[in-house]
Amino acid sequence: MFSILYWASFSDFIHMGGYGLYVWGSFIACVFGLGMEWLLIRQQRKQVIQHLRRRALAQEMENEEYEHSSLL
Repeated sequence: MFSILYWASFSDFIHMGGYGLYVWGSFIACVFGLGMEWLLIRQQRKQVIQHLRRRALAQEMENEEYEHSSLL
C-alpha cells in the first residue's frame, strides 16, 4: 500500500520523481506565507501596544486635568 521512501542520491531527492518543482515550490510558498504572517502579526502587535500606551497616557492626562479642575 505504502511504498518506502528511498532515494539513490541527493539529486533524486531534489527531483522527487519528477515532481520536485511542484513539491519544493509548494514548500517555499508555505514557508514564505508563514513568514509573512509572522511579520505582519509582529507589526500589528507593536501597533496595538503603541495605541494602548497612548490611550493610557491620554487617560492619565485626562484624570490629572479633572483633579486640577476640581481643586479650583
